[in-house]
Amino acid sequence: MRLYVDREELAEVLKKAQAATEKKSALPVLNNFKIKAEDGHLAVYATDLENFLFLHLPARVEEEGTLAVNAKKFTEVIRSLTSAEVYLHLREDKLVVSGGRSTFKLAVADPEEFPEFPEISGSAAQINASTLLKAIDKTEYAISKEDSRYALQGLYLHRVEDKIHFVGSDGHRLALFWTYSDADVSVILPRKSLKVLEGFLKETVGGVSIFKDENFAHVKGENWTLSVRLLEGEYPDYLSVIPQDFQTQVVVDRDSLIASIKRLSAIAESSAFPVKISFMENLAVLEITEPEFGEGRDEVEVELEGEPVEIGFNGKYLLEALDSFDVRRVILKAVDPDSPVLMESEDPEKDPYLCLVMPMRL
Repeated sequence: MRLYVDREELAEVLKKAQAATEKKSALPVLNNFKIKAEDGHLAVYATDLENFLFLHLPARVEEEGTLAVNAKKFTEVIRSLTSAEVYLHLREDKLVVSGGRSTFKLAVADPEEFPEFPEISGSAAQINASTLLKAIDKTEYAISKEDSRYALQGLYLHRVEDKIHFVGSDGHRLALFWTYSDADVSVILPRKSLKVLEGFLKETVGGVSIFKDENFAHVKGENWTLSVRLLEGEYPDYLSVIPQDFQTQVVVDRDSLIASIKRLSAIAESSAFPVKISFMENLAVLEITEPEFGEGRDEVEVELEGEPVEIGFNGKYLLEALDSFDVRRVILKAVDPDSPVLMESEDPEKDPYLCLVMPMRL
């Protein structure tokens, strides 16, 4: 292996690839990158056996070759150099890294021991990268972190009529973002993979292609492909739990309600604190009681339609849901004190997002 490559481009690729390496693995090979020089480019492979990441960048390849090298040390060496270009070559079972007046000789491993990467197959669904990035941002908070709820540990992409739904839920709340699209897709992207994916979507202009086969989902950009192992199980019928008829409807200023909840949280014992909200004509009264620290009460102006109602909430769940709206005015809809509360944008065309929050018994 002998090649020249732009140092800044390589440093950026390695930084992204590190997100897919296993930090504490029983398999030492997973601490490595596999790098391959051929056909005028350098390819970098990284995996933790759940995420399989492939990236490539232009390079002046003088001699083709493949090797495995410690991901962390290789990344730190490239980042520490000050030269515009880096020269990489394999000599006497060492990867020699040269840039400016600096030279490093890094230990290498057998690339044959590196896990085999899944191949892409099937037809692709095209999704705008910025749309997928926004969907992750608006729903990730609701995705389950419990190992027992396996199918809920990911972002569910699902076509419904002329829309794609992006759904996150942990059984206590549900976040749903949608966009108009004719893409035919039905896949669960694991929560762990979303962090890796976000780094690429932020710098992607245009769309990405999503493929799905029996065991993997593949998200493909211009010079990268992320293959993720599919979660087992069927995603629950989320549409069936969204109420359609309501006894109470409240329009509230989002920022005012967030500020009120945060004020009350000053005496909360933990981040997940109970708060009671009494919705009445023109007013919402928020109350918190902490046996050790005392009580708090706050008021927010609202526009109420229907019956007054008193509902207990997990304050953390309310804040996370409200933070994900992109509009000023939010509508809260309730059936009764014991049923899920629906929160949606007053302008769904501007902010096509809703969330469902289970009430809390106080």
